[in-house]
Amino acid sequence: MVLSTLYLTVLLLSLGHAELTDSRPGGWCSAGVPGSPGHNGQPGRDGRDGKHGRDGATGPKGDRGEPGEPVPGPPGKMGPAGPPGNVGPAGPAGPRGQKGDLGLPGDLQPLQTDINAVLLRIALVEKAASFRFFRKVGAKYYATEGLQSTYDAGLKFCRDAGGDLVLPQNEKENEVLVTMLSLLGAEIGWLGTTDRKTEGTFLDTDGSSLVFTKWATGEPNNFGNKEHCGMIFSSNSLWNDVPCDRNYHVVCEIAN
Repeated sequence: MVLSTLYLTVLLLSLGHAELTDSRPGGWCSAGVPGSPGHNGQPGRDGRDGKHGRDGATGPKGDRGEPGEPVPGPPGKMGPAGPPGNVGPAGPAGPRGQKGDLGLPGDLQPLQTDINAVLLRIALVEKAASFRFFRKVGAKYYATEGLQSTYDAGLKFCRDAGGDLVLPQNEKENEVLVTMLSLLGAEIGWLGTTDRKTEGTFLDTDGSSLVFTKWATGEPNNFGNKEHCGMIFSSNSLWNDVPCDRNYHVVCEIAN
């Protein structure tokens, strides 16, 4: 009997019935009401990223693009000069210049040379005569306004006047300078020489070596490491090096 009941139950389940009954106590009963769904659980851990796959095979070569616009680059450096004697062809003749002034006949050319020399001498005298005091020394003039200034200011003053800061070239010129300073009542005057370019090597204002010097004993000595300009004592005509920012008398040299 029990087996018959189990068989019937299985048969009903297979046919999709929702209820099962049994007339005996303890038998099957009707299905209950479904309960509410439970809460979602915690999310699981993220899985690890997988390994990168291998690169695929290289694709086919694309078509050739259109040519770009040509852009000239910067000019290159000048190359080395060619071997001596490798002269290129002569260029075309230029246009004819304007006609010059009529010159003197050949036999009068020496006269023109003398005239030019006289004009140059007159210009030289005019420059010297623009100063309050001037004195001829050979083919040049020593001139002064009685100005007292620093070395650099004195040099600029003389050059603005068409000359240079005085620098004797021999004993005679040195004595003439001393005479001028004495007439001015000046004990010290500037000389146009400095060793600013190379310590211990005094040069003239154009950077040339000196052809005449008259340094006092033990001079120049760059005392205190700040004496870089030359000066002269009117009392004994000897030279010394001193700081360039002192104020001494300025005598200019006017020459061709």
